[in-house]
Amino acid sequence: MFARTSTWSGSPEALQKWDDHAVSTVRSFVEGLPGNAGVMFFVDREGGTALTLTLWTTESSAEATDQFAEQSRASTVAATGIELVGTGRYEVVAQ
Repeated sequence: MFARTSTWSGSPEALQKWDDHAVSTVRSFVEGLPGNAGVMFFVDREGGTALTLTLWTTESSAEATDQFAEQSRASTVAATGIELVGTGRYEVVAQ
């Protein structure tokens, strides 16, 4: 299994918009992509940060959806005013 992350930063208002957007739009989009094994959203309101974690059944399914991840990230920034501060890719070694 493989994971992709997006790290975000923003004001309390931007974080709330990010939260709403994640639940109303991003979750169903990601869950519908081939090879998706789950998606989670985390928010640290006091710290002003958030994290998206998507899980993929194989490395090739993660790579095949990279273009959709970039589109989703850009859409999230445009819809919420939050800032994308980093991305990552990981192999899941234990569950």
